[in-house]
Amino acid sequence: MDMQTLIEKSISIAPEEFYLIASDLFLQLSNLQEKPGFVVAFLELSSWMGTSLRSGVWTYYEAAEQEAIHKTIEYLHQFAPSEELNKMYVLGNHDYQDAAYQTDFNYPQAWLEEAELIDQWIFENEKEIILFLQNILRMHIGCL
Repeated sequence: MDMQTLIEKSISIAPEEFYLIASDLFLQLSNLQEKPGFVVAFLELSSWMGTSLRSGVWTYYEAAEQEAIHKTIEYLHQFAPSEELNKMYVLGNHDYQDAAYQTDFNYPQAWLEEAELIDQWIFENEKEIILFLQNILRMHIGCL
């Protein structure tokens, strides 16, 4: 399926069925050579939610590139549908790559507790996040 058709399908599908197309869309967007800010935000928020639901959000922050996180934060400041989404995304942004943690991965307990809070919030607000992901695409449908 070409990119435009994939985007059109992803914004018209019910949020409960978004998972049926999300991986194909994620793969196509990930393969773009140049990624505008909205693509970075879409990819990072998709990863944030998916990682949280699969293995815990702290593993997202552990592996994510800081530049991508900062671009996503900038995007959220402008377009997030709620301050709470922005706040939750920012809450987990700690320096997991700090050399002090690279040998034993003994992250501060406060970080792990925040991650549990974020995981619970994501679980309870999955539909809101998906609606926002769809809206990101809707706002930028002609930009790819």
